[in-house]
Amino acid sequence: MTIKEKLSHLRGINIATLFDDILKENQKDILDMNRDQMYDEGVMDVNTLKKEKYSPSTIIAKRKAPFNKTDFVTLKWMGDFHKDLKLIIFKDTFVISSDNTIWGNYLETNKRFSNALGLTESSKERLRSTVKDEMIKKLRNVI
Repeated sequence: MTIKEKLSHLRGINIATLFDDILKENQKDILDMNRDQMYDEGVMDVNTLKKEKYSPSTIIAKRKAPFNKTDFVTLKWMGDFHKDLKLIIFKDTFVISSDNTIWGNYLETNKRFSNALGLTESSKERLRSTVKDEMIKKLRNVI
């Protein structure tokens, strides 16, 4: 391949498409980062890392739940809400959301939990590292 052909080939690379592909390939890991933030760390606000406490009556009721951690709010009782997280990829960003009715009917509009979905700065840094490494691999394969 001539230099002119290589340059033409390089100009045809769509970085945005490669980036979207990387996000799609890492969707489970991205969603797991958010799940871990909530369940392992109790992060209910990705901007402030705020934790919330369960009420005494909820702590008693949660003892019978499959996911009965009560040190802090985890938004994981039966596991359905965590399972129903999804990644929505837009042109310049992505959003973590949920199809679960508890999100749309209660949690999303509740100030205590409205910022629970998303990535903390620490999770974003891990994702940036992953995206960078995978972008380099993809570019090398394309070139």
